[in-house]
Amino acid sequence: MSGLRIGVIGLGRIGVMHARNLAQTEGVDEVVLIGRSAVRVDAARAELEKALAPGAPAVLRGDLAPEGAAAPLSTRLTDGTWLEGLDGLVIASSTASHPQLMRQAAAAGVPALVEKPIALELEEFEALAAEFAEPRTPVMVAFHRRYDAGYQELRRRIQAGDAGTVRLVHALSHDHYHITTDYMPGSGGIWRDMVIHDFDALPWLLDEEVVSVYATGAVVDEPAYAEHGDVDTASAILTFASGAQAIVSAGRNIASGHDVRTEVYGSKAAFSAGLDARTPVVSTEPGGPAPEETYDEFVNRFEPAFRREIAHFLRVIRGEDVSLTPPADGLTAMRIAVAAEESVRRGAPVRIHEIGGAR
Repeated sequence: MSGLRIGVIGLGRIGVMHARNLAQTEGVDEVVLIGRSAVRVDAARAELEKALAPGAPAVLRGDLAPEGAAAPLSTRLTDGTWLEGLDGLVIASSTASHPQLMRQAAAAGVPALVEKPIALELEEFEALAAEFAEPRTPVMVAFHRRYDAGYQELRRRIQAGDAGTVRLVHALSHDHYHITTDYMPGSGGIWRDMVIHDFDALPWLLDEEVVSVYATGAVVDEPAYAEHGDVDTASAILTFASGAQAIVSAGRNIASGHDVRTEVYGSKAAFSAGLDARTPVVSTEPGGPAPEETYDEFVNRFEPAFRREIAHFLRVIRGEDVSLTPPADGLTAMRIAVAAEESVRRGAPVRIHEIGGAR
C-alpha cells in the first residue's frame, strides 16, 4: 500500500491534534479535514499549516517534506461522497454522531479510529459492540492510555508477576481545567467522559474483571455542572473478581496541574505509571521533592501516547497489526461508568452484572 489518505472528521482540539500527528507520521500522503462548517475547516487548516512550518517533521510519501513546504492538507465539506478515496478515518466529532459515522465507514470499507465513547447511551453502545464484534473493516476505540509507555510498562510488570498478587490500586484522573460550558451538555458526564479512561485501563492492566462499583460525586467548585446533572469531584471503589480493589479519584479544575497516575500495590512490590519529575504534588517532608514544571492538560501529558496510537492505527490500516481497542473493550468501560452513575444514585455498591446486557 502506498502513502495513505486519512480523513479527520470533527475539528475541535482533539481532531486538530490527530490531524497534526497524522501529518507528521511517515506513510501519510494526505490528511483530509472534514466538517460541516467551511469556516471551521479552513481555520483548522490554517492552524495546521502554521504548525507544520519549515523545519517541522511533516511527512509526505514517507519522506520529510522539502524545506519550506508543509505537509499536504486538503479540505472539503461532508456530503454523500465524503468517504470516497479515504484509506482511513479518525472520528473526533460529537459523540452523538459516532454511531452513524462508524456504520458509514464500515459500509465503505474504511478503517476507523473513534474517539471515546462511541455512544452516549448504553443500549446504543451494546448494539455497536455487537455489530463490530467481528468487523470486516477494522475499528479502534481511542483509549490512548494503552499506548502510553508508562502504562504499557506497568501492565508488563503486573503480568510478569513483578508486583506479586495485586491487592490495591490507586488511580487518579485530575484535570487542570474545567470543561467548557458548551461542552457540558454533550459530554456524557464525568464518569462517561473522563473516568471511562480509568475504567478501560484498570481491567486491561490487571487482566481481570471488575465485579462491582461503589461511587460518589459532588459539585464542589463550579455550579454549572449541576445544571447538566454532572459533578466536578468524584471517587469510586472498584472490586475485582480476585477481591483486589481500586480506588479511583477524579476532579476538574485541580489547580496543581494535570495529574493522571495509576499506582499498583502487590505482595512483592509497588509500581506507578505517571509518577515523574512533572507530577504536580509537592512533598511537605524536609528536603522533599517539588515539581519544577507540571503538565497543564492531557494533550501534552500524553503526546507520545497519541502519536503511538496514530502509528498503530496506520499499521492496522495496512494489515500489519490488529486493533488493540475493539468496541467490545469500550463496552466494558462503559458498563463500569454506568454502574458508577447508578451507585451514586443509590448510595450503595452496584454489581456490573446488573448493568444492561451484562445481566
